[in-house]
Amino acid sequence: MAGPGDPSAELSGSSRTGVRNRVWILRLGLLASLAFAGASVMVTLGPWRNPRPPAASRLMKASVTVAPGVFMLGSLSPSAVYVIESSDGLTLIDSGLAADAAPVRAGMAELGLDPMRVKRVCLTHAHGDHTGGAEWFRKNTGATIHAGKGDAGVLRAGGPREAFFSTYDMPEARLHATQVDVELSGTERIALGEAFLEAIAAPGHTPGSMCYLLEQRGQRIFFAGDVIMMLRGDEPPRDELGKPLGTYSAYLAPRYRGDAAQTLATLERLLRIPAPDLVLPGHPRADNRPQDPHIGPERWRALIQAGVNDMKTLLARYEADGRDFLDGEPREILPGLLYLGELHEQAIYVLRDQGKLFLIDAPGGEDLPVFLTERLGNLRQAGSDVSGILLTSLAAEQTAGLRALLARSKPALIAPDDLVPRLRDAIPAGAEILASSQLALRFGIHAKTIALAKLGTPCWAYSFDWGGKRVLCTGAFLTKVNQAAAADLAQRLGRQKDRIQDFFLALQRLHDTQPDLWLPSHPVHAQNANLYSLDWERVIEDNLKVLTSMILAQRANPG
Repeated sequence: MAGPGDPSAELSGSSRTGVRNRVWILRLGLLASLAFAGASVMVTLGPWRNPRPPAASRLMKASVTVAPGVFMLGSLSPSAVYVIESSDGLTLIDSGLAADAAPVRAGMAELGLDPMRVKRVCLTHAHGDHTGGAEWFRKNTGATIHAGKGDAGVLRAGGPREAFFSTYDMPEARLHATQVDVELSGTERIALGEAFLEAIAAPGHTPGSMCYLLEQRGQRIFFAGDVIMMLRGDEPPRDELGKPLGTYSAYLAPRYRGDAAQTLATLERLLRIPAPDLVLPGHPRADNRPQDPHIGPERWRALIQAGVNDMKTLLARYEADGRDFLDGEPREILPGLLYLGELHEQAIYVLRDQGKLFLIDAPGGEDLPVFLTERLGNLRQAGSDVSGILLTSLAAEQTAGLRALLARSKPALIAPDDLVPRLRDAIPAGAEILASSQLALRFGIHAKTIALAKLGTPCWAYSFDWGGKRVLCTGAFLTKVNQAAAADLAQRLGRQKDRIQDFFLALQRLHDTQPDLWLPSHPVHAQNANLYSLDWERVIEDNLKVLTSMILAQRANPG
C-alpha cells in the first residue's frame, strides 16, 4: 500500500502474506463454489462447586479465585468483573453489561459471595459492558460508585450511545443513567478495610479510563480495565480490535472518545511503574486460551511497549495525513479534494480543479444546491456552481439531486462510455452527457472507471491519482462490513447467483486498485478516509466472507 512513509513496512512479510492469503482462499472458494459447513462445538466450563476454590493459575471462563480475597467472574460476557473481599465488605471492579446485574450476582453466588455485601463499585471506564450493573448495586446495596472524572458526565447522562457501546452493534442493550458518587482524578487511595486500592488515571481508551492497583499480602495486583483488554501475545492480531491493548479506540473518530495522544501518554506512564505481580485484563474471554495473569516484568514491558510503538506510528500518520474522518464535519482531505459531510445519510465529495467543481454523485434531491453552498462556505471555498458530476450509478440514490443542480447550472454528467446511451433516457432532456473517456480531454482529470456489479442498475467506481495518493470512489456499492452493512448486502444480492458472482468479480477488480484513500457513499462508523497497512485487504476480505456465508446459507436451505 502506497502512502507517506509506507506504513505497511511495519508489518512483517508473514503478516501481510497471511491476510492476502486469506483473501485469495476466499476468492478460490467462491470461484469453485465449494464450501464445507463444519459443525462447531462449544465447550462450557461448569461452575465451581467449591464456594472458595483455591487460586486458579489461569484466567478461565468461569468464576474463579485469582488470589486470596480476589475473585474473577470470568463467565460474564463480553467483559469480566473482579471482586475484592476485605474486612469492610466487597468491592467490585466493573459491573458487567446487564442493568439488573443478574449475571454478576450469579457469578458471585458461585463463589459464596453475598451481593448485598458490595460496598463500592470502581469502574474502569464508561463502556456499557463494564458499567451496566453499577446502578443496581447503588440502589440495592447502598454501594458508592467510583469513576474517572472524564467519564462521569456521560455516565450520569446515560448517553450518547457511542460513549457506551463504541462501534459495537448491541441493539438489545438499553442505555440508563448511572450516578457517580466519587469522581476520580487518579491520585486517590481507596481504603478497603485493612487494604488500599490505588486509582491510576489512564485516559485514552476513553477520557475517564482508570486502572486500579491493589497491594495486599506482598502482591501488587493490577486491574487494567480496557487499557489491557487481554493478555495474549502469541499470535498476530487480525486488526486493531484484536490487539491485546485497548488501543483500537484511538483509530476511531472523536465521537467514540478515544485519543491516540492520551493513550500514548498513559502507556508511557505504565512503563515507568514497577511491573505488577498479577495483571487482570478487561476481556480475558477474548484470549483463545486461558492466560496466566503472572506475566512477569519482561512480558509486561513488551506488552506495553508494543502499544507505545503502535500509538507513535498512528500519531505520525495523523500528522502526515490529517485525521480525515468521514464524520459529518466538512474538511479538505487533500488540496482540492473536499468532504462536505452527509446529506440524507450519503457522503458528499467534491473535486476542485482549475477553478472548476466536480461532484461525486448527486444525491439529496432539492436540498443538494443549498447544501453545497453552505458546506463550501464552511470551508471558505468560493463558488458552488458544479462543472461536472461523476456518477457512480443510475440509481435514484445517486441521482436524486440532478434536477435541482441542472436547474441552477449546467454540469456535464459523466458516466462510462457504454452507459452513455442509457443515461440519455434517464436524465432530463437537454443535459450534457460526457463519456468518462473524454473527462481528461475536456477537464484534465484522469480518472479510471471500474465496472462493478449490476445491483438492479449498473454501478461503477472511479480511481484517480490526486495529491500524490491513489483515491477510490465506490459510490454506494461497497462499504466496510458491520452487522447492518452485511444485512443490507445480503438483501441487495438476495438469492440470485448471477448477482453474487458479479459482486465477487467486482471485488476482485476493486482489490487490485490498492487505494490510499477510499471515499464510500456510506462511511461506516465515521471511518478514516486513509487506508493504512492492510486496511483495504481486510475490507475486501470481510465482504468476501459475507458472500461465503450467503452461499453456505443457500446450500443449507436450497428452497
